[in-house]
Amino acid sequence: MALLKFFHISVLLLVCTAKATNPEAEALLRWKSTLIGANLLSSWSITNSTCSWFGVTCDAAGHVTELQLHNTGLHGTLHAFYSAAFQNLTLLDLYNNNLVGVIPTNISMLMSLDVLDLSYNDLAGAIPYQLSKLPMIVELDLGNNHLTNLEHAKFSPMFTLKLLSLANNDLNGTFPQFILNCSSPSMRSLDLSGNAFSGPLPDSLPEMVPRLRYLNLSSNGFSGSIPRSLSRLQKLKWLYLNSNNLTGGIPRELGMITGLRVLSLYNNSLGGSIPASLRELQLLQRLSIGNTNLVSILPPELGNLTSLEHMLLEGNHLFGSLPPSYGRLRNLQYFDIGNNRINGTIPQEISTNWTKMKVFDVSNNWLTGSILPQISKWKDLVFLALYGNNFIGSIPVEMGSMRNLQLLSLYKNHITGTIPSDIGNATSLKFLDISFNHLEGELPAAISLLVNLVVLDLSSNKFTGIIPNLDSRKLAVLKVAENSSFLAEPLSAFCQLKHLRLLGLSNNKLIGQFPGCLWNLKDLQSLDLSSNAFSGEVPTSTYYNTSLRLLRLSNNKFTGCFPAVMKNFKSLVILDLGNNEIGAIPPWIGESNPLLRILGLRSNIFYGSIPWQLSQLSHLQLLDLAENKFVGTIPVSFAYFRSMRQSDMMQPVLTINIRSTTFGYFYNGSMDIVWKGQEHTFKGRDAFVTGIDLSSNSLSGEIPLELTNLRGIQFLNMSRNDLSGGIPKDIGNLKLLESLDISWNKLSGPIPPSISNLIFLSSLSLSNNLLSGEIPTGNQLQTLDDPSIYRNNLGLCGSLLNISCKNASDGGTEQHEELETIWMYYSVIAGTVFGLWLWFGTLFLWKLWRCAFLSCIDAMQQKVMKKMMHIWKYRKLSKY
Repeated sequence: MALLKFFHISVLLLVCTAKATNPEAEALLRWKSTLIGANLLSSWSITNSTCSWFGVTCDAAGHVTELQLHNTGLHGTLHAFYSAAFQNLTLLDLYNNNLVGVIPTNISMLMSLDVLDLSYNDLAGAIPYQLSKLPMIVELDLGNNHLTNLEHAKFSPMFTLKLLSLANNDLNGTFPQFILNCSSPSMRSLDLSGNAFSGPLPDSLPEMVPRLRYLNLSSNGFSGSIPRSLSRLQKLKWLYLNSNNLTGGIPRELGMITGLRVLSLYNNSLGGSIPASLRELQLLQRLSIGNTNLVSILPPELGNLTSLEHMLLEGNHLFGSLPPSYGRLRNLQYFDIGNNRINGTIPQEISTNWTKMKVFDVSNNWLTGSILPQISKWKDLVFLALYGNNFIGSIPVEMGSMRNLQLLSLYKNHITGTIPSDIGNATSLKFLDISFNHLEGELPAAISLLVNLVVLDLSSNKFTGIIPNLDSRKLAVLKVAENSSFLAEPLSAFCQLKHLRLLGLSNNKLIGQFPGCLWNLKDLQSLDLSSNAFSGEVPTSTYYNTSLRLLRLSNNKFTGCFPAVMKNFKSLVILDLGNNEIGAIPPWIGESNPLLRILGLRSNIFYGSIPWQLSQLSHLQLLDLAENKFVGTIPVSFAYFRSMRQSDMMQPVLTINIRSTTFGYFYNGSMDIVWKGQEHTFKGRDAFVTGIDLSSNSLSGEIPLELTNLRGIQFLNMSRNDLSGGIPKDIGNLKLLESLDISWNKLSGPIPPSISNLIFLSSLSLSNNLLSGEIPTGNQLQTLDDPSIYRNNLGLCGSLLNISCKNASDGGTEQHEELETIWMYYSVIAGTVFGLWLWFGTLFLWKLWRCAFLSCIDAMQQKVMKKMMHIWKYRKLSKY
């Protein structure tokens, strides 16, 4: 019995020793010990057979032949991977891990390797040329890393290679020469996309890789024309040359690659026309030639491409009409001709036959006619963009039957009529934009049924009435909100839209009070009710909304104090309450709304001193307090607005980028301000504007010298106040200033010469003050040659006013003395008139007194006049 136990233990030890001394197992365990987070490799243990380990495949003899470890979350390097034991390894797949460091050159010693996939890691450094010496390699994928160099001269021809991907690295230089050094008849797939390769595309490519089926050279810097020789790649099915610097048009020879499935040339500067020869590509499924600077009609011949599923021609200079022959493209699912100059109507053949359509985008063209009801038969349609055209007529009632539609944009057309209540049946809608049309009538309560809406923009129409409330008599079936804490007030239909992020109702004729339940929409980022006739106080709420970033209530009839609900909006970036009847700015605004960048309070009844707490808004770049009742001085602390002190370019004011799986909605915040004397809407890239408008108040005191530290400010308006003192001598420090208006004040003294340093100044008004001296010249001031800029400043002189200044040193003194003389004459005359009226009654009644008094006055007047003439002549002579 003891001998039997000893035998069993001996056998077990032999097995364990055999396992422990397996060189392949040892090599793998050694590499595993260098990795971090190898949780999926828990089976890698000497207690298990190597061939049973996760990701390991063995041959019949028990040798490791494949190592498939993609998507396993491995952290570490490849330094410890190589072992001479891997003599039978044919596949090494480490795709999509977190490997770092360089690719070790000793991997080239895996002589049996057929497939090497190191893509989607964080590998860096040079690609070792030794990899080209792998004698059996068929697939080499190094894409999506941070590799930086190719030593072309050291690479050997890789005759066995069928797939090579170096995509999305940091490689540069010209087209890799080692690919062109020798013919590679086995090559089927070549991907160099997403690098910084430059120079021309090689004409010899068809000779070097004659059986190529997949060619992706997109997102590089290749230049020159597309080689006509590519037509000799008769096996080619996928051709991606998009996002380069290619010119010279689309070669008609591409129509000879009759097996082509995908032709992607977008984002180049090709120019020219769409060659009719593309009609020969009968198997083509995707044609993507958008943003290529094409100047062309839409060739009717493309109607022959009956296999086409994607036709993407957006962002060119295409003109003419949509050919009816395109109605034969019955397999088309994606059609985009947005941002061109296509005119005419949508042919009946298209609206009838394109029943597989999913994305239809004809935005920003010159299309006319009505929206055809047949479009409602596109049951798979998800995206319908008709905005920026000249469509007329009404919204078809049939659109309510499009149950898969997620985006409907009719923005900026000439649509009339009302919103059909049937729109409530299109319950998949996420984006509904029908702004800038001529729609009228009341808003249908059926909008509340669109419970998936994320964006709803109905602005700039002629809608009337109140925001609809829920009415069970009109809506037979409607699920009431789970959170019914605000049911004490009429429940707005919009408050049912729990996913809403953007609500735009501006520029309509809506009336009534603000629906307080809107504050309960927890995802709401942008709310614009401006330019309507809403009234009453802005309601408060206990709900703590952290999402709201834009709130525009301007141009209404809101009353009361500054809305206390603003305390809740910690993420607010744009707040516009202008043109209402709101008063009193609270001191908590600087603390409660720390991210504010635009604050518009124009034309209200704000009074008292401007609260210094506004200066706590360190991100503020646009402050409009014009046309109120502020008194006191301009806060010196305004000089500490950080965003106005910076002279470098800032980020856009507000960007709301709402995306779904198929498309997105992009919105830039906007603001209406008086810019250079006219109202202007700043939005998009223009929303970088920085400025302060304090005009039309009753502010007094001097302009704080510290304001000249706002080196990033672009406009400054302090006109129509009671400001005194001089213009700050360092006004020239405001290097980016484009508009300066300090007219209609009581400013005195000279115009500082530094004002000529404002090289971007294009609008200036200093009129109606008490300024004196010579008007500065030079630089940008030379272009501001309108005398009205300086009018009604009696002390100013200069060629622009046709008032001579004898020299810079005494010109101001002379003008000042002449002003003194004028004021002396006025004083004497005023005193005389007053005396006459004072004694007029007495002198009129007593003749003796009248005669004596008038004689005395005549004598005094002669003495005064002689005295004044003597002083005047003396001053004149003293100057010579």
